Amino acid sequence: MSRHPLIRSHKRNRSVSAQAFRVRYLRRSRELYRRFLERKPWISQLYRQFLGLRPGLRIVDVGCGTGDFTRYLVRLCSGRCTAIGVDNRKLSLQAAIGDTRREGLAKQISYKLGDALSVPIEDDYSDLTCCRTVLMHLKDPQKAVSEMTRVTKPGGLIAAIEGGRMVSFVDPRDEEYTELSYETNQAWLRAIKKLEGKEFKIGERLPSIFQETGLRDIQSEIHADAWLYCDPRRRLEDIKAELRFESSLSRESRRRDRKYLEKGGLSRANISRYYRKYDRRVKELLSDDKKLRTDASFYGATFVLVTGRKGP
Repeated sequence: MSRHPLIRSHKRNRSVSAQAFRVRYLRRSRELYRRFLERKPWISQLYRQFLGLRPGLRIVDVGCGTGDFTRYLVRLCSGRCTAIGVDNRKLSLQAAIGDTRREGLAKQISYKLGDALSVPIEDDYSDLTCCRTVLMHLKDPQKAVSEMTRVTKPGGLIAAIEGGRMVSFVDPRDEEYTELSYETNQAWLRAIKKLEGKEFKIGERLPSIFQETGLRDIQSEIHADAWLYCDPRRRLEDIKAELRFESSLSRESRRRDRKYLEKGGLSRANISRYYRKYDRRVKELLSDDKKLRTDASFYGATFVLVTGRKGP
């Protein structure tokens, strides 16, 4: 999850979702986030208990990308289980297969080329069918949930993990940047809805989508993340790697981002002011380790986890 409030687009593709599915982006962003979670073991406990992960499960991960979440779930089962990752991008699946083999999980995990709206798996197959940060990229997320339900056994679990609207950022040294960051994020979400018909922060809508799909026993939990650069649990090299990665992505897609922000209602003056402050802030933090390690700016964000059961 990025500390930069924009979800960026790729300059060669009109869809904002395009960059999120690029193999380079998937691998690097997931690796950085994995390092971030290493010092938060309670997150794994949340997923293991809430998703009912245990030996013997058949799992389907829809929109698996490079397979990092698929492998995460299999490890959390703490025993023999099987999983199928489904994705509609061949390059992502090639990366997933290679990474899975290197991590010694090829006997438990396989991958199939397919779409979230037409999952290439038979009816009533899995004990758990899930997706993570996939529905946010779809114009018809309920259709995907219906497909996930179809491939799940009666009584089985369907789960979705998506970003929520509970997001917070405070830079105690710059209240103007704090407010600009909030306005920028809101403009970006409005632009995605207006231009692409997608709701990127769809997490809080998941219970109603599950209910409309006909699922029962619907439950929800919050996976909250908090970032502090001054947090001694985090390695300095990891923090700097995150800053460099996010800054490079921001610069790569800035021309497109500006157009989206303007469509979302942010003035050109405020867009320029935001980027000036953002670039200056990143430069200052990367050039001074002491300043970076004492920076008390707070960023908080949430994933909404929702599960429902398929009826008999």
